[in-house]
Amino acid sequence: MPKLPVEIEATDHIEARQIEAIYQRGERHQVLEDEVTEAVWSKGWTPVGKPIFIGLSNGAPVLYRFEVPVETSIGG
Repeated sequence: MPKLPVEIEATDHIEARQIEAIYQRGERHQVLEDEVTEAVWSKGWTPVGKPIFIGLSNGAPVLYRFEVPVETSIGG
């Protein structure tokens, strides 16, 4: 199943590290995942699974990096 990469800008480095720690514990951050899912819908894709946290970018600003499974079939 194809996955669409999505990057969301973090407020700051401290928040980014805290959220990264949440995912490292195997937990989820629902507010952030809702934002990621909305970004997928706004790009015209249909998400078919939960966002997968990939990590943080190394640049400035810090970005949360996700992949989201999307539907690729065309209805007829």
